[in-house]
Amino acid sequence: MRTNDQKFKNNLRGGSGDKLDDYLSKSLNKKVDKTSQPSQHGDKTLRRFIFVASIVLLAFFLPRVMSNFSINLPPVTNVFSNVVNVGPSEDLLNRMNTVMIEMGYTDLSHDDLRDLRSEGVTATYISNIRSLGFTDLTLDQAVRLANANTSSAFIAMMIELGYELTIDEYIELRRAGITAHFTSNIHDLGYTDVTVDQLIRMRRIGVTPSLIERLQRERGAELSMEEIIRYRISNQ
Repeated sequence: MRTNDQKFKNNLRGGSGDKLDDYLSKSLNKKVDKTSQPSQHGDKTLRRFIFVASIVLLAFFLPRVMSNFSINLPPVTNVFSNVVNVGPSEDLLNRMNTVMIEMGYTDLSHDDLRDLRSEGVTATYISNIRSLGFTDLTLDQAVRLANANTSSAFIAMMIELGYELTIDEYIELRRAGITAHFTSNIHDLGYTDVTVDQLIRMRRIGVTPSLIERLQRERGAELSMEEIIRYRISNQ
């Protein structure tokens, strides 16, 4: 009996007390967890309410703030028009006028110079055309050349190919789509005497260097340009 009593006492001292403490601790933690869950749920609900309220307030006040802010902005159309209307500076026009006077084009106002530049005619453009022998070039001719996309390089290359033409003829060639490269290719095929009229007719009906090469292989290299043009017309 004494031995059993002693074991019972030892169990109370050694293990039983710890188990009881564990049990009480677990029970207390469960109660804490149960009481904390409603608190956490309440925190989430509060945060959601604040978030929704912020969105509502932002949607209500943002248009008013933006409308007040936009009043102080310059109109977009004015900004765009200012950019578009930027033209040559007074200094540039003065320097252009100096060169124009040296070439004999006097009494030009700044408005006249602006009009010339808007057509693609600059002092450099006129100087380049004049350097090819057209020293009596008028401003009207210069504008017509520029409108037909007739560059000084095109005129120079055509002169190199043997075409001593008038301003009107160069304009006619460019309006028909004739390039110096096209003309040079025709010359390379043996037609160095091709006329301005033939060049224009060839371009209009679609005679190409490759077509000429094929016809030369089929009918001989002595095929005349008029025969080539007639063949193209009859086979369109």
